[in-house]
Amino acid sequence: MRIGFAAAGTLLLIGIAACGRPASETSHESPPQERDQKSDERMHQAGRAAYEAAQRAEEAAKELSRQVERAGKEAREGWDEAKREHEQKKQP
Repeated sequence: MRIGFAAAGTLLLIGIAACGRPASETSHESPPQERDQKSDERMHQAGRAAYEAAQRAEEAAKELSRQVERAGKEAREGWDEAKREHEQKKQP
C-alpha cells in the first residue's frame, strides 16, 4: 500500500512540474530563456522527488518482504506444532 502511495505521489509531482503555468498567467516580460530555466528547475525538482519516492518505496517493499517472511516462518512453526500434537494424541 505504501508503494502505491509513493507511486501516486511521484506521478502527481511529475505532472505538476510538467504542467507549468497557463499562458494567461505568464508574463510577457520574462525572456524565453528564463522561462526555460524555471521549467528545467521544476523538472529537476520533480526528478529528485521521484527518486526519493522510489527510494522510500524500495525500503517499504523490503520491510514488507521481511514481514511476510517472518509471518511465513511463524505459520510453518504453528503448522508443525499442531501436527506433532495431533500425532501424539493418536498414539496410545
